[in-house]
Amino acid sequence: MAEAELHLHQGPLEQAVDGAAQTVQTARDLGDADLAAIGMQLQGRALIGQGRIDEGLALLDEAMTALLAGELTPLATGWVFCSVILACKDLADLQRAAEWTEAARVWCEAIPATTPYSQGLCRIYRGEVLALRGAWAEAEAEMRRAHLELLPHKPQGAAEASYGVGEILRRRGDLFDAEQAFVRARQLGWDPQPGMALLRLAQGRVDAAAAVLRSALASPTVDRFGRARLLAAQVDVAIAAGALSEAQGAARELAAIADDLSSAVVQATASTARGALYLAEGDPAAALEHLRRGLDGWRALGLPYEEARTRLLIGTTLRMLGDEEGGSIEIDGAHAGFERLGAAADGRHAATLLQRRASQRVLTNREVEVLRLVASGKHNRDIARALHISEHTVARHMQNILAKLGVSSRAAAISRALEKSLLSPDG
Repeated sequence: MAEAELHLHQGPLEQAVDGAAQTVQTARDLGDADLAAIGMQLQGRALIGQGRIDEGLALLDEAMTALLAGELTPLATGWVFCSVILACKDLADLQRAAEWTEAARVWCEAIPATTPYSQGLCRIYRGEVLALRGAWAEAEAEMRRAHLELLPHKPQGAAEASYGVGEILRRRGDLFDAEQAFVRARQLGWDPQPGMALLRLAQGRVDAAAAVLRSALASPTVDRFGRARLLAAQVDVAIAAGALSEAQGAARELAAIADDLSSAVVQATASTARGALYLAEGDPAAALEHLRRGLDGWRALGLPYEEARTRLLIGTTLRMLGDEEGGSIEIDGAHAGFERLGAAADGRHAATLLQRRASQRVLTNREVEVLRLVASGKHNRDIARALHISEHTVARHMQNILAKLGVSSRAAAISRALEKSLLSPDG
């Protein structure tokens, strides 16, 4: 069992599967229900790591059956609860995760305080599920309380709770407090990626975001779910930096992981990332196909923030294809989603895009400045230096320019702007 646990985290996963299977067989021969359930959850998680999702979930459900039947001691019960909930969270299987998290909460309330499991851990799991579902205020309250409960005796758990708080605050647009939460998580021993990198991107510190992601991705790991999250963030950051070759490499690796794992959440992540990349490359038709596939995945999983972000990209894509009405409908839907969630910065961006109807496609002074520098052959980094703004801001200006002019490339934007005399001194 110990060897299987080691291989689960360090690889190879094949040895984790084999070792866990031997554990289960030996435990059953000896009539040890604890060891059998622990072995089943180990084997289940290793199978999921290999992409054999249905087989893995069947074993996790079997371990939970023994737990709910009261066949396990408190130590084994807590072990199986934690492991199964973590696996469901990786898969974004919110139905299972919510069910087991609630069962774990009830169990935690009934056990003696001397056991190694506590309400704090259950609060983290419940908070993470609530955050995925979009109940951010309730999720933040749970994780803040978990942080306080776990800090005196379980700093690693407190660190995880602090990271969860940071992710919620980042999505709300509260960047200062989000950074404080991420720093606190790091101080307690939790690597705050990709949240910190995406925070740096939102702050306009694109180079810093790219650097921390490269560092995180350089570390070998068998956790392909975690690596997929890092790669998705790298695609976003690289696009903002204008480093499309780096974005292409990250998107390819992400797609390969999605193919191997056959996980709905990783497949939706890979499709959305590929769509965003095609959009940045000026191929809206290809972008639309992947973005719609991603949107279907987010809706099926019930993840409202990811759905709203993808709808915003689809709206921009449709406008680039000349479908102003369809694009506005999607952007309006994204705006409503952000408003419901309390994602202030994303909501403001969507509201700005909504104001740009076909009859109002006039470039702002700043957008004209950016496009003039593009026409002179400048890249995003040069434009950022010339205008004293971030590369992320330059990339967003370019996205808005393309949407307003109804074109799909920089060259076409320059040509269209010249036709409309938008680049002339009085344009």
